This record gives sequence, C-alpha cells and structure tokens, in this order.
Amino acid sequence: MPIYEYRCQQCSEVSSYFLKTYDAVSQSGCKHCQSPDIQRIMSNVAHIRSEADKFAQLDPKYGKIVDQALAKAPSDTNPDHYVRKMVPFSQAKEQGDPYFKD
Repeated sequence: MPIYEYRCQQCSEVSSYFLKTYDAVSQSGCKHCQSPDIQRIMSNVAHIRSEADKFAQLDPKYGKIVDQALAKAPSDTNPDHYVRKMVPFSQAKEQGDPYFKD
C-alpha cells in the first residue's frame, strides 16, 4: 500500500496515511487538529545506492588526496589520537561530562 502525505491548511502540519489506491480519500483529515481541510503534497523520495556504487563514483584521486591531507594535519586532528585517550568511566580521573578537557 502506498503512503500519501497531506498538509493541513489550518495548522500546516503534515500527516501521512496508508491508502489502498491513489484515488482513495484520507480517513479523517488532519491528525493534529482534526481539520478536514487537507491537501495532498509531494513526498520526499529516497534513492538508495550500494556501497559499491558510491565507491565507483568517487574520484580515483580521492584516496590519495585524503592520505596527503592526513599526513599534513596535526596529530591531534586524527580521530585515533582521541580514541587512545579514552578510558572507561570507572577509571576516569574526574566524574561528570564525558568530554575531553585539553
């Protein structure tokens, strides 16, 4: 069954409905304010690609560019730098927010 979205003309909220056909009328109107004054709108569409498709569309030089940028960056910008500093909460020197204090 398709999902159709409607915008309420009174409160401007969007409601989604499962309908059996395109011509079917929504059941009750707006789910937020119960107004019968709703209008069908275009829904967002997702285009899902596989990891292989995404990788194939990358610039062939991308990996080299990333490696060069990481080589030039200071050591504390590398995520591994912060991962090595992490300790379990039970072994932390201070209690409180789990944020780094450099």
